[in-house]
Amino acid sequence: MGQDAGKPTSATPTFETLKQRVETALRDPLEEDWDEVLGRWSGASSSERQAVRRYVTELRDRVLDSLLAADTVDELRRGLALGYAEMKCHWTMLNTRIQHQTAQNGRPEEPLIYRATCVSLIVQTLEPLLDREHVEDLASFLAEPLA
Repeated sequence: MGQDAGKPTSATPTFETLKQRVETALRDPLEEDWDEVLGRWSGASSSERQAVRRYVTELRDRVLDSLLAADTVDELRRGLALGYAEMKCHWTMLNTRIQHQTAQNGRPEEPLIYRATCVSLIVQTLEPLLDREHVEDLASFLAEPLA
């Protein structure tokens, strides 16, 4: 699932190649996935869909802008790890809210479910750009941050 971006090999992409892979991954394919998810949201108004789309686009753009500002492979890799951690934390908080609302009301708010789903797509897009070991370490830490 992820490339070994942390260890130099003959297959290690150049800075420009890696930067292009990042930008390509976080643009059209991700946006198409969001459109598909939001298109399946039956009963939602156009404004509800647009609000969720705006929300996740702003999150993605913040991460992408910082990644595209990187000047070296090391900065880009560090930015990928930080962006992944930020989005994974964000997704975890949204899921915590979903669980809380479900426990209190029997059902979470639908916009919250769709925000979490779309943020999870950002996380899934970033994962293959990272070293598998880093993804596993971050996931383990986030599963039990106070253990």
